Amino acid sequence: MIKTSTNYDMVKYVYNELEENKEPKFKINTYLDPSLEKEVEAFFEVKEALDSYFEKPSEGVINKIKDYSLMK
Repeated sequence: MIKTSTNYDMVKYVYNELEENKEPKFKINTYLDPSLEKEVEAFFEVKEALDSYFEKPSEGVINKIKDYSLMK
């Protein structure tokens, strides 16, 4: 495998933050390099696992925060 992408690029890609000019080349590289594709899939799995651990506050909590912020 020719290492043309960094782990940083993969993280940016997974979070849709990769620069527009880099994204097409990155996608082509994942199609051409099965090991890179597997690495990217692993990053997506890690992101999915991390996302599942975060709790989303209820509407009631959000409204209380908004109400409190308006009082100041």
